[in-house]
Amino acid sequence: MFFLENSKYEQENIEKKKAQYAEKMNNKAAEIHKAAEEKRAMVEAQRGEVVFKVEEAASKFRSSGTTPKRVFGCFSC
Repeated sequence: MFFLENSKYEQENIEKKKAQYAEKMNNKAAEIHKAAEEKRAMVEAQRGEVVFKVEEAASKFRSSGTTPKRVFGCFSC
């Protein structure tokens, strides 16, 4: 009788620890996912700034009718 009660108690304890560990892992996964989304948003914002600067420079050259001094970015002229 004592053995059955002890076994039942240990089984409940194991199930409780499993549930706690699963919750901990889910929280960790959610935290990683959130950090990745924040980094993705930051990169997207930086890309938008670069695109804006390039479009701004392009419109400046179009309006003035001139060409940039450095036509090719990979060659230093």
